Amino acid sequence: MLSTRQRVRRGLLLVLFLAFPILYNYYSPYLIMQGSAEGVATFSFFLWTGWALTALLIGRIACAYICPLGAAQMVADKVLGRPLTRVRYLALLKYLLAAAWVAGIVLAALAGGGYRTVNLLYMTESGVSADSLRGLAMYYFLIAIPLLPAVLLGRRAFCHYLCPFGVINMATARLGRRLRLPQLRLEANTAACTQCQRCTRACPMSLPVTEMVQRGDMTNHECILCATCADECPHDVIRYEWGR
Repeated sequence: MLSTRQRVRRGLLLVLFLAFPILYNYYSPYLIMQGSAEGVATFSFFLWTGWALTALLIGRIACAYICPLGAAQMVADKVLGRPLTRVRYLALLKYLLAAAWVAGIVLAALAGGGYRTVNLLYMTESGVSADSLRGLAMYYFLIAIPLLPAVLLGRRAFCHYLCPFGVINMATARLGRRLRLPQLRLEANTAACTQCQRCTRACPMSLPVTEMVQRGDMTNHECILCATCADECPHDVIRYEWGR
């Protein structure tokens, strides 16, 4: 039975998934670059800036609660049920994509002479992203991006191998730890663990949670802090903590 926390989390993701035809321009990694080239700070500019900065204090939890592409993968996981296929070095691709995306934004802003205006409805004047046949086609294309890796490589393969947005959160979360800022994190009571493996089986990111508990260190750059492991544990071994 799902915990209240997981029902809330999955409910939020489901709402975002259903609303994605309306919202995808507000998340658009392309419009942030196009707007930057024209000196316009778009909604996506503020969204991704906030996405990066909040990770200094709350890590990758945004990936668990407000990512529509994560919502699409959640649906795929339920339908397909395929375990993640590990492909050595493929994860390097998401780091290259992240570097290219950030560099593209910076270069576009420099070429455009800096930001001169704010337009939160940039290229979305109606307020709805998929407001035409072309927009609807773009919606299906965007949904296919996380679904195709799930079909080919299994559980949350897009997150593991292709997602540049998670990389941004990884980088700023790591910076927060280096700066010794107080952060949201998972902690475990190793002595209470019976090694039943339920946490590992439940982890949507296919992490070796039981091993992490046994070594007394829950830090993993792929962890999205969804706390599924904590809610699955019958002995309350894992919990959220806040601090340095």
